[in-house]
Amino acid sequence: MLTCETLRKSFYDPGRGEVRAVDGINLHLDAGVVALVGANGAGKSTLLRLIATLLMPDSGSVVLDGIDTRSNPAGVRQRLGYLSTTTRLYPRLTGREMLAYAGGFYGLRDAALAERIEHVSTSFGIADFIDQRCDALSTGQGQRVNLARTMLADPPVLILDEPTTGLDLVAAKMVVDAVQAARRADRLIIIATHVMAEVEAMADRLILIDKGQIDFDGAPSELGAGLALAAAIHQRIGGTGTLGTTAEAAS
Repeated sequence: MLTCETLRKSFYDPGRGEVRAVDGINLHLDAGVVALVGANGAGKSTLLRLIATLLMPDSGSVVLDGIDTRSNPAGVRQRLGYLSTTTRLYPRLTGREMLAYAGGFYGLRDAALAERIEHVSTSFGIADFIDQRCDALSTGQGQRVNLARTMLADPPVLILDEPTTGLDLVAAKMVVDAVQAARRADRLIIIATHVMAEVEAMADRLILIDKGQIDFDGAPSELGAGLALAAAIHQRIGGTGTLGTTAEAAS
């Protein structure tokens, strides 16, 4: 479903010179829920942006459902829903208008659009404020509308970069439940997160990114026998970065 071959992306930083954000990643992902974890600056978001066609690689390739991101980025975008930490809503639109606007990019119209809006409204618990303007929503409410937008067209690939940012415990659990409900035999869901409870609750596969490279790729249970997941990851990458523990997520 998704293949990355010798994928590289570098940036120039005045203080550090060339920064290899993604450094020769080879990856093949089939259907399922994949958690992407690593310290801040490890390259997670850059990798997701390369997959989502927001960035083009310096070298290597990304192929999603047989479509190359370089030759047909529009075709790739039609196949995925993407939520990043910087995705924003149009402040002058209501939540419903925002969803209707986004649905148009996927060819959703009339009854089909209304049906999908109703479905995601229920899934993410936004019915009580869907007709409020987006600039009047709280951070958590806005994030839930954004998640509804991401899943609106029922795409075969979902990319969620820290989807529970800004959410309280109830709303965060709603996201976890919605991801579980979105599972299907032909869908790939990639979630970048610092919250290990989310990895343990949702992920079939864990990919640990460190300094732009894959440090571990396998079932979460296979990482650090006898250690809690967060401790195993800290041990593997030298204890740097920010990773949430199960206890932190539940507090």
